[in-house]
Amino acid sequence: MGLLDKANSTTTNAPAPAATTAVPLAETAVPVAAAVPTAQTVAQPVAKPAKAAKAKKAKKPKARPKGLPSEFEIAPATARFIGSLSNFIINYGLLIGAAFVVVFVNSTVANSASILGAMALYVLNVFVIPVRFGRNVGQFVSRTKYINASGNPPTKIHAVLNSMVGFMFLVGGCLVMFNMSELGQGGETNGIIRFAVGVLLMSLLIIDRQFKRASDLNQGMFDRAFATYLVKHAPVASEGGVGWGARLDSMGDWGDRLAQRQLERQEKAAAKAATKAAEAAAKATEDADAGSDSEVAEDSDNDA
Repeated sequence: MGLLDKANSTTTNAPAPAATTAVPLAETAVPVAAAVPTAQTVAQPVAKPAKAAKAKKAKKPKARPKGLPSEFEIAPATARFIGSLSNFIINYGLLIGAAFVVVFVNSTVANSASILGAMALYVLNVFVIPVRFGRNVGQFVSRTKYINASGNPPTKIHAVLNSMVGFMFLVGGCLVMFNMSELGQGGETNGIIRFAVGVLLMSLLIIDRQFKRASDLNQGMFDRAFATYLVKHAPVASEGGVGWGARLDSMGDWGDRLAQRQLERQEKAAAKAATKAAEAAAKATEDADAGSDSEVAEDSDNDA
């Protein structure tokens, strides 16, 4: 019986070693399960690589020429005076004469002819000639022209506005004179408005003169607004030497003679001033010498 019990005990305990061998199989199964991706990891979105930001193209700065081009020279005061005088005679000379005709001549035909002739000459010098040739008569006579910062002729509007400053001053003066009586008691509103408009038109010329005085390049109000400069003009063969252009250019000879005369007058005035200064200095020296001689004589008398 004891042997049978031992045999039974050995048979029942036989599977134990098999359990011990299963342990390493379970241990090897763990990494296999870990290698399989879980649902959480599959569900996570894959991060896309960020796109490189496009480099913005640098804007090229636009060429904005400023100031007077180096190849040009500002028109001197003598040329400006000749041009202004010529334009005044042409624009307003006949117009002032027409005003005298209207006042003193009792003739409808004469009045109409003088007014129409004056207006035609004004329109010709302010609108027609500048648009066609780029300069007015005064600039042809003084051999000057307007240019912008690029060295090119400015827009035609600049020439028109520049030429109308004096005309607006005259119109404003007439409005002020004819409506001044409306400023008193009982004056009409329309008359007061016309008076104010006249003052405004007259002030444009004053403002333009102040701009020129404050500018190193003698730029007026509209010159600064359009960035233009009045410079000397040298005749060029490519500009054409026939027709009305040649006739207008030939007027510069008269301007040159006038400028030469004015220069001679200035030189004579400067020489006369220098002579007077030298005479005054010589007289002062003589007076000083005479004073010193008298002092010496007085000292010698006192010593005696």
